[in-house]
Amino acid sequence: MDAGKLNSALSERFSEADAQLQKTIESLQEQVQSLLKGVEADLTRHLQELASLHHLNGDDSKAKPEALEGWVLHDQALTLKWPQEHPEEKSVGALVLEEGAEVEKEDQASHPTLRLSAHLMELSMKAQEAVGSGGRERFKSELTNGQKALKRLWTRNPSSQLSTSQFDRCDSMRVISPNSKFRIAWDLFGAWLIYMDAFVLPMCIAWNLTLTPFPTPNASSSTMLHLFAALSFVFWPADIYLNFSTGFYMQGFLQLSRKAIACRYLKTWFVYDFSTVSVDIAAAFLGLVEEESQEFLQSLRSARYLRVLRIMRIFRILKAGKINLLIENLVISMGRQWLILAFTVGRMLLAIGMVAHILACIWFGLGQAVDESSNGRSWITLAGVENRTDVGIGVQYVHAIGWILLPPAPPTLHADSGAEHTVSLLLFVTTVLVIGSALSILTGTLHEIRQVNNERSRKRRELRIFLQTKAVPTELLMRIMSYADYKMARQSPIGYDTSLISPMLEAELATFQFGGNLQKHPFFDLTSNIFPQTFADFCGALVKQFYSEGESVFTAGSLAEMMYITSHGDFSLGDDETHASRTFSGNHNYFAEVSLYVEAVMHNCTLQAESFGEVFVLTGSKLASVLANSPMCTTMFIEYANQYIRAYSDAMSRKEHDDALEMERACASKATFTNSFYMDLNVDERKMLRSINLKELQEQEDRSTPLEFVEQVLMSNQPEFLDQLRKSFVELDTADGLHTRYGELKEQEKVESGILSLVALARGDYEAYTSPQSGANRLTMAQWEQLQGVLLWAEPTPEKVMAAIWLLAVRPMGKYRAVTSQLPSHAQRPDQAVRYILAGYPLVSPSGDALTTHVRAFVTSTLELQLDFNFAQMLQGENVPANLLQLKEFILKKSGEETLKFYVLFLLGFLSGLAGGNGSRFMNCSNARSTIPGLHILMRVLEKEPTALYWTYIHNRAVDLGRQPSNTADLAVVRLACLCRAQKPKDLQVLQESWQQLTSAEQRSLLQHFLADGVVNQAIVFEFLPLCLERAKSNAFVTIPVLLQVLVELLAAVRAVAPKAVASVVPRSSLNTIRDTGSKLQTLSVDLADLAAFILMVQNSYIFQTCLCRAKLRLIGGRLVLEVSQENWRRVREPHTDVIMLANSVRDLVKHHKQEKENGNTAMGVPLDLQFVESEIF
Repeated sequence: MDAGKLNSALSERFSEADAQLQKTIESLQEQVQSLLKGVEADLTRHLQELASLHHLNGDDSKAKPEALEGWVLHDQALTLKWPQEHPEEKSVGALVLEEGAEVEKEDQASHPTLRLSAHLMELSMKAQEAVGSGGRERFKSELTNGQKALKRLWTRNPSSQLSTSQFDRCDSMRVISPNSKFRIAWDLFGAWLIYMDAFVLPMCIAWNLTLTPFPTPNASSSTMLHLFAALSFVFWPADIYLNFSTGFYMQGFLQLSRKAIACRYLKTWFVYDFSTVSVDIAAAFLGLVEEESQEFLQSLRSARYLRVLRIMRIFRILKAGKINLLIENLVISMGRQWLILAFTVGRMLLAIGMVAHILACIWFGLGQAVDESSNGRSWITLAGVENRTDVGIGVQYVHAIGWILLPPAPPTLHADSGAEHTVSLLLFVTTVLVIGSALSILTGTLHEIRQVNNERSRKRRELRIFLQTKAVPTELLMRIMSYADYKMARQSPIGYDTSLISPMLEAELATFQFGGNLQKHPFFDLTSNIFPQTFADFCGALVKQFYSEGESVFTAGSLAEMMYITSHGDFSLGDDETHASRTFSGNHNYFAEVSLYVEAVMHNCTLQAESFGEVFVLTGSKLASVLANSPMCTTMFIEYANQYIRAYSDAMSRKEHDDALEMERACASKATFTNSFYMDLNVDERKMLRSINLKELQEQEDRSTPLEFVEQVLMSNQPEFLDQLRKSFVELDTADGLHTRYGELKEQEKVESGILSLVALARGDYEAYTSPQSGANRLTMAQWEQLQGVLLWAEPTPEKVMAAIWLLAVRPMGKYRAVTSQLPSHAQRPDQAVRYILAGYPLVSPSGDALTTHVRAFVTSTLELQLDFNFAQMLQGENVPANLLQLKEFILKKSGEETLKFYVLFLLGFLSGLAGGNGSRFMNCSNARSTIPGLHILMRVLEKEPTALYWTYIHNRAVDLGRQPSNTADLAVVRLACLCRAQKPKDLQVLQESWQQLTSAEQRSLLQHFLADGVVNQAIVFEFLPLCLERAKSNAFVTIPVLLQVLVELLAAVRAVAPKAVASVVPRSSLNTIRDTGSKLQTLSVDLADLAAFILMVQNSYIFQTCLCRAKLRLIGGRLVLEVSQENWRRVREPHTDVIMLANSVRDLVKHHKQEKENGNTAMGVPLDLQFVESEIF
């Protein structure tokens, strides 16, 4: 083809493309104009409807509900059963999920799902499988009964399993741990007595001194010897008793059985100890024999052999070896060369001195014996130090020790004194051997230290030469060399062969070296008490880092990837690198602990080293690898991590603490003290329900009764009455009240906010009610009048208001873990717990004693109805019309409208206090727009059909979001908007666009789901669906349309499994009969908590789209639970490989092909029918 034809062809193609582009733009413009006209028409129609409603309202002075005043939705189109014209086409994921569903009847309760990092989430699932349903209770029983031996199967790796012996723990206060502080101190004192015995006893024998605790007038002895003898006389018999009460190690485990201890002691040191103590006692009492006593006793008293027999005590020096080894290890662990050298020199000097002393006493004793047998021809006589008044023991001892250390050559002895010549040679040989060996050990120690110093000197010299060759400035060179000296001083260059130490001993070594860095942390200290083997692994996982002066450990805004533990040096803490809010020394402070538990978090402060510093770090991956070996410890850690994340998030939002250090400490303490394992181990009587008696507090003279307080406050305009409220309702007392006892001050703030708001509503005090609010979002006067109308309908009396305040004050107790752990398993849901406490522990909450039986029944009924009906779930479209029917029939069974009115009165206070504040911070303009219509629904629940009321509320929410629904499909989208917590018309528009991306088959499936009422049509209630939608919006790998497609697959599987589930559950389960009524609810609950956690973590769109293929449906506790499975968790961070991208493209092509076949058809639903009714609310 020539150039001219090619240019012509290209020109034609460009012309065609331009024309096509112009047509597309014109088409888009027409669509935009059409949409604008439609919006204008909808707005005009909406304004006309509002005007007509306003006209119908007239000039009535009473505040009336806007939405329910003149009409409700006719429910005929909403309660028809769905025809089966379009059989549901199941995807592969739905078929796999249906096939693997386990709906057999199970007794175990579901485990709480945790929202942590992917590593910990996977560990949590493994721990649940390993521990099982009864494992936690068995462990709790052992823990509370003191049976803490850890030679169990909680650890999957037996080779790394440790017993409690390595960590100084005993099961009984009567048995002493061999490594306890008391026993070590006792042994140290015993070692001192042993060495004193080795010094004193030879002197007493050689110089014929009396060593007795009972001095006599004629005895040759000193006061110090009597005192020493008295200490020995008391100590060693007591030591025999303690030896029968001290545990011992056998094959690495601590034995605390008294029988085993006694058998071991009887086979080892008992005979020697008993014989020695018997000789001491006999010698002491024989020393009391007077001169005129019987001749036989006198001979025993003066017998030298009895005193010589006491020399057996010197052999106790063998027992001092353990103390010597303990001190040696302690000195070596300090890593100070001068300490090691000083200890070695001191030990050698002590050994030389002790041997020389004993030999000197032997040499002097031999001289005395020779004098007595040969009439003064011994070395003592030749030296002129025989016993005379002018020669004391000191002079004689100096001559004797001189003969040992500096023997004269030739020796000045009589030629015919063979015994002295022989012993002199033996003493010389012994002295040479002892002193030579000591000097050899000392030389070896000096050589080792010299080698270490040479290595350090070499490294230091090489660094200095390198810096000098690079022409580094002098100031920088000095800083680098100073840091190098600090690091070499703090870090030992000597390593060891790990094959020489068993895993158990290596763990003990790690605990001994680094345990102090973690034990200052309350939760790691708890771990060391309950799971010492895991704590040892944590110590081994610590990594030491060094920082120079002025260097930042971490900076604000950077990614936190590990927990930091300051160990040595001075540090500063501030918002950035230039402004320090406080300075502190090492002392084991903890930072960025939350990074161990969550996927990603940023530092909220800057930590900088003000001097050379030492910091230990622990990463999340190492934490997970350590926990992988201990399922029970993982259970405890996951519980703690959830509590810590909750406390950390709350502290970050409320900014209660001055700096990050205080916040870290507060979060760790709160999460630890609310941990169930901690509460099992540390029972606080102040928090035990059986010990709480607020009746005594109520009877104090300066307190008015609750009813008197309510009557006084409602009749007066007293602005400040919070202190009086706390005195009248003792549950709110700031010193001994319920929330103070359990450390839940935030909950008390919410309670007090709800009570203050309820009183402000009853008084008609708009300013007091809205005092925490400001700006354009403040509650409007029209909304305030509507709330006043709701309160007027509830007909509050002082006694009802008092009952509502009492219920507000005690209801949060049902959420406290420290409370529910004391209750039976069937009474641990919040409202069940409160009912159980009010019935079984009346002294815990005595403020309700003054209520009449009739009004008190309102409180009980309110707690009971909340077990099945959740008003907040209705506001966000999470429940179905069947729940309103359930509420209606429950109220009719009770006292009718009076119970309903009290429930609404309670809700006014409860909802107003959700966000705390000195008034209502929650009930602002935006929140009131959805709350007030919901309250109006409750007011009509006894008069109209629940289905019509439910969809009327959804319809009104649509109007509030700027849309006038025309058919049931619109209502389904609006209910989805409620589930997504939409607040603005733009939010609804985004959801509508997501809805349009679905195929018509997917829309029909979701339409059937969102319109099911649970009365005529079976309804599937997805628990935690709002959380799933919220997280899908913020996760670019999931998105709302993809989640809806997965939801369609899940619906297909659940509908297929539902018949088997119905056959497996009891009547009071999720597909159940309303409590004590005759109506049947066709509802089936599905727990999506695990899916919500998975949505938060997954970072691969294809893995999420196909996650149901690897998931499980289980029927647990009467409801279906979707378990995402470990295989899904392992793939949350799987990269987008070519294979995955290809598979994703194939899915998109298949979906696009289906949409083309449908030719743009959508599921429109059924047109709505409005039914006009007369106003009956007021």
